Order: sequence, then C-alpha cells, then structure tokens
Amino acid sequence: MEQNPNVSFRLGDQLLRKGRVTQVQIDYALQKQKVEGDYLGQILVAQGLITGEDLAAHLANHRNIPYLGMQSILPKPDAEVLKLFSRELCLARAFLPIRREGDCLDVVVGNGDLAEIAEVVLRRSGLQCCFTQTEFRRLAEWTRHVYYFSHNPVEELIDKELALLAQDIDRTRGPERLLEYLLHHAVRERSSDIHIDASAGSYHVLYRVDGVLRPVFAMPLTLQRLITYIKLTADMDISEQRRPQDGSFQVQVLELPYTVRISTLITDHGERLVLRLLPEQADLARLEQLGFREQDIALLRNLFARPSGMVLVTGPTGSGKSTTLHAALRLQALIERNVLTVEDPIEYRLPTVCQTEVNRRSGYEFGTALRHFLRHDPDVILVGEIRDKETAEAAVTASATGHLVLSTLHVGSVFGVLPRLIPMGLEPATLGENLLAVINQRLVRKVCPHCAESYPVSEEMQAWLGDELAVGAQLKKGAGCERCSGSGYLGRLPVYEILSIDTALANAIAEDGTRKQLQQLALENGFESMLAQAKWRVAQGDTTFAEVRRVVGEVEL
Repeated sequence: MEQNPNVSFRLGDQLLRKGRVTQVQIDYALQKQKVEGDYLGQILVAQGLITGEDLAAHLANHRNIPYLGMQSILPKPDAEVLKLFSRELCLARAFLPIRREGDCLDVVVGNGDLAEIAEVVLRRSGLQCCFTQTEFRRLAEWTRHVYYFSHNPVEELIDKELALLAQDIDRTRGPERLLEYLLHHAVRERSSDIHIDASAGSYHVLYRVDGVLRPVFAMPLTLQRLITYIKLTADMDISEQRRPQDGSFQVQVLELPYTVRISTLITDHGERLVLRLLPEQADLARLEQLGFREQDIALLRNLFARPSGMVLVTGPTGSGKSTTLHAALRLQALIERNVLTVEDPIEYRLPTVCQTEVNRRSGYEFGTALRHFLRHDPDVILVGEIRDKETAEAAVTASATGHLVLSTLHVGSVFGVLPRLIPMGLEPATLGENLLAVINQRLVRKVCPHCAESYPVSEEMQAWLGDELAVGAQLKKGAGCERCSGSGYLGRLPVYEILSIDTALANAIAEDGTRKQLQQLALENGFESMLAQAKWRVAQGDTTFAEVRRVVGEVEL
C-alpha cells in the first residue's frame, strides 16, 4: 500500500462512520498493529473485521480511481501488452497491464504504489497509466494465472505427456508432470472435481464445472500408472485394488495451497478415481456476494445474532450449504464471540474462529466434538453435518443450554427436517422449542455475461412465470463463448427457501403437526418456495428455465 501515514486513520474513521466496525475493534486492531507492525487495513482483514474487498474499495475511493468489484469479471490482458512486463515485476509491484487505449495503458492495481507503477509503465512502454483498483489477493491470483497459462499451453502439454508416457514401455518416465498439468488445467477451468473413469478401452477424464460434468480427454489403459501415482501421493495402499479407499494430499497450484481429497471405487473395468479440489480460501464471500437477496440477508442477520437456538441449512451434496453457513458467520463480529467449529473437512479458514476437523481414526467425530465444546463456553457452535442420533441429540442439547448451533442436513426441503430428525430420537416438543430456521438451497448456473442474449417471453413461459413476473421479464441465455467454454453459463448462484420459525410454527412442530399444517402456517407467514424464487431468477435473466428444471425440478411448462 502507498506509504501515506493518513490512510490508516482515514480507513478507521470511514469504517466507524459507516458502522462497519466499532471503536473497540479499531482499538484492538491498533494494538495488534503495534505488535505486528502491519498496516491497519490488512490487520482488519486478517481478523475478519472487514473483507479484502472493503479495504480495496476504500483505497479506490482514496485514490479516486474506478473500482472493479469481486462480482465483476477481470478483463483478459492482451498478449502483446503482457510481453512488455514480467510476472515477477507485476507481482512485486501489484499491478497487471490489460490493454492499450491510444496513448494510455489500462492497468489493474492492488496495493502497489501508483507513482512507482506509472514510472515502470512509462519506462517500459512509453505510455501513461489509466488505473483501476481491485482486491489485492484477487489480483495476485489473476496475475499468476495469466502469466502461467500464457507460457504453458496446458492442453498441448497434456497431449505431449500422454504421448510420451504411452511410448515409455520401460516405464522410466514418471506421471508427476501429467498430474501437475492436469491439476493446473482443472483449476483454470474452474473445476471442483476431477473424475478418472475406467472403461473397456480407455480412461475418461471429466471435470465438474459449476456442478455439471464435462468430458475433457481420454487416456489409454496403459496409463494405469497415473492412478497408482495418485494413490501413492495420497498415502493410499497401491496394492489394494479390490475395495474402495479414501486419501488426500496437499499441493500448490499457481502458488495457492490446495487439499486434494481422493476417493476410489472398484468397477468391472478397474479403479475409478474422483479428486476433489479444495482451495484454502482466506477471504470468504459475503452473503450478498454469493447471491442472497437484501431482504433475506436482513432476516439471516437477525437469526444469526440470536443468543441460542438451532439454524439448519439443507440440500444435497454440492448445494453450497457449508459456504452459506460460513458466509453467514461473517455477518457478525467474530472477534467478540467465541465460535467453535467441527468440520469434515475444514474448507474455509475463518479469522479468530477455533476450527477443528473430524478425525475418525482417533475417534474425534461430530458428537464427540460437541461434548467437549460445551466446556469451552462457546457462543456459537458450527457442526459440519448432522448425520446420526448422537450428533443430533448433542446439537439440540447445546442449543437448549444457551448456545447458537449451526449445522447442515441432507434433506430435500425445509419441511423434510422433522421427518429426518424425529426418527433419530428427537422429541417434537424439543425441536419446536429450539429450531429457529431452516434454509433449503440449490445452486443454479448463471447466464454467462459475455455471451448473454435476450429473447422474448413466449406464451408457455408466461404461463410458467405467471402474469406478475412475465410483465417486464428480461429473459436471457448464453450463446456460448471462450470465457464459458461454450456452455453459455459462468459461475453459480443460490436459489433457496427460508422457513423462519415463528410462535405458531413452533407450536405446530411441538404438537407433531402434519406437513400440510406446517406448509399452511408457513404460507400465512410469508414463506416463499424455492421454485417461486427460481422463477424470479429466470425473469431477472440470471439463469434459464432449462437450468431451473435441471436443478430444482417440478417446473414443467
């Protein structure tokens, strides 16, 4: 950051005026600054009092330059412009050149000094700078991404490695380079999982991107050594090929730490592998950045500020439940509350939060953790998932004894919670007393903004949307482009329903009311179904009817 002694003062002062931090929090950060010697803004980010985006937006305002927010897509730099600068220089000075516009070079900056960057650009290109600010960590990641793939065409490198390994009859060449290129390619394609599936004649490699599997390439069966190498790296038994196994390993991809969790299955054609890529994310997005609506965020803010009770997030695997819970935790001042978590695994690092991970080998399970947590006087307890009777009973006991308990549950709707928990031995009266809310969600793909095209509302769509939504609807679909790999979609957003438990619903739950009774009371209390919100998303042009049908279902025209 620029060496301006007044920046820290202005930052603290502005954040106080906006109500983003308290004087106690600023004083605490200033005390840490004396000990650690870091900038105030970076300390506030590290402690979770503000986000990296808050800090970058403040700096953009201070510098009087445009701000490129986290929701905006970073522009793709011109190849000729990149050649004028090195990766090391851009990372050291915290800037990235984008394109030439006349006598000006568009430059995205992080926490680098503008005067020094302008001097470097003038010396290297003879051009003046037109600056745009973005979040510091995001710029560094994008810079590594841009320079790595400009010098390493991974598709070609993968093809070359496959050919060399196929020709290596004596097995003198190891598959480590192939795995390295595979991981880099998967990260570039925004893949959450890599599937290596055995068939009669080859291995098929597929990526899961935005929740959808996408075929990438095939490998000959002679490259079974890649499977062996992955298992060896994940500390799995390479001699065991008759039963499923699980393992994991840590790796750096584009200088960012990832945990890769491995799972194998035995098929009639051989071993099948799934590699889940879990990046260590330091600056978790807020609920508004994830796509939650303002009125719903206000409701969740009130729920997560409650001193006790239980909030559950439901949905299938991969529906963003853990992301929502961790983002919701950021609604409150974590530094002022004792927050304990038990997760499997830890996916997001939360500042000032005590996070623990399930360890089945040592007997440390969700239920075990909850029993120990109560001795540490917690304000908030996050349980990764309620899977069994022991965890369910411990979670309800914790909420009943004055703690706010947050957890996830694998059920299909908000009204499926009771039929799931009651057979675990929980009493309806106890649930009615302690359950605060249930959030049921799915993730739908967003229409790619780079190739989005508007289309008119047909009679069938009008009937599905309803007259209120159909009037003024801005339907969009992606034509397919390089940025979205031809899919027409880029990124995902949640569609959800929130069942807030008021007195009438609590009484009905305590009396073991039927699903129909609970639904009627919820509707009287203003409950909006997931399907209703999904229709609203389609009318806004955020997603498509086809995507809603794929994810939510029950949407026949």
